[in-house]
Amino acid sequence: MNTKYLLIAGFCILTTACQNQKNDSQTSIESKKSENQFDLPDSLSTRRISFVLNLKKSVAESTWSDFGTKNNEGTLIYFDTDRSEIFFPETHFIKRLHNYKKHSDNYWLTERMDSFPHHMEVMISFNEEDSLEFFFKNPVEQYSSVEEIGKYIPSVESTEMWATMVVHEMFHHYQYNNKNYRKYADSVIAILPFDSRNLVALCQEDERFLTMIQGENNILMKAISEDSQDDRDSLISSYLNQREKRITKYGSEHPHLEQVENYYVIQEGSARYIEYQSMFILKSYFNNPDAPTVLNDSKFISYSEFEEIDLENDAFNYIVYAGPTDYHYTLGFNIMRLLDELKIEYKKDLLNNPEKGLHQYLEDYINTLSNKSYEQ
Repeated sequence: MNTKYLLIAGFCILTTACQNQKNDSQTSIESKKSENQFDLPDSLSTRRISFVLNLKKSVAESTWSDFGTKNNEGTLIYFDTDRSEIFFPETHFIKRLHNYKKHSDNYWLTERMDSFPHHMEVMISFNEEDSLEFFFKNPVEQYSSVEEIGKYIPSVESTEMWATMVVHEMFHHYQYNNKNYRKYADSVIAILPFDSRNLVALCQEDERFLTMIQGENNILMKAISEDSQDDRDSLISSYLNQREKRITKYGSEHPHLEQVENYYVIQEGSARYIEYQSMFILKSYFNNPDAPTVLNDSKFISYSEFEEIDLENDAFNYIVYAGPTDYHYTLGFNIMRLLDELKIEYKKDLLNNPEKGLHQYLEDYINTLSNKSYEQ
């Protein structure tokens, strides 16, 4: 059975200065400018989107270089009151537009495209019933304005916090722009009679399942902060054992559990990882006179929310808490942090080989230790 993917907001944060780097060659300078500048009207919405695109560039430079290969990932819709502003529309999308005004190839304007109260997602469907929709087999980003999002998510009080959510979703778009990842989603995950809603239902209906998840997450958290290599390795083995027990226990009744969970742990864990890493870019801008700003934006508050990033603080601890609706975000995020601590390279392979679960990179590490011990 095909399923529709609606990837709804996870927080993510980052920003960067909009400056062209100097080159010895004037030709290189002009080339750089043409790559980084878009033909957009001067408005609050376009300044906000430009701010986020530079944010994307910074987090790519600091954290995930391939994420910066494109200046934008593709079609982006900005919803503001009664209109939809279309950035970087692709051909398949343009064919479905009506009553629009075109400013340039980079920016089109039309009436509001739906009546939903707010948006913060990447939409893509592999369901043939959606073959006439603009998001059929093509990812499209959708964002409500800072003002509209704040009405539904009270914690979003600033353009900077809104930008964290947008970059998270841009990373989802980047994921689906990977041919291997999109093919796996289409040909394998989308046809399974089990999806992320079933993961949530398991947590909500079976307290033992959620308790086991939270136990695994606690072990990962301890492993991340453990200074002793031997103790850390022991914790990793314990996590893998506990995970295997849970999958074995529930896999007989839900045979697609592991495959679907692995997929969403990668999908949401990596997007949350990007959002967390980007927070430190915002932190570096606090009290920095050269930090980028969004002109004439009453919602821009100069990065004060990110003066201190503490995962034990109420403002940030959602990132590491394995809740019933988003545990896959948290497990993926913490596994990736642990892989970083172990100095294990995984980013180049992650989307190219989406059938390999994140936990398997930890298994490979433990197996390597066993082989070394055997050789000695």
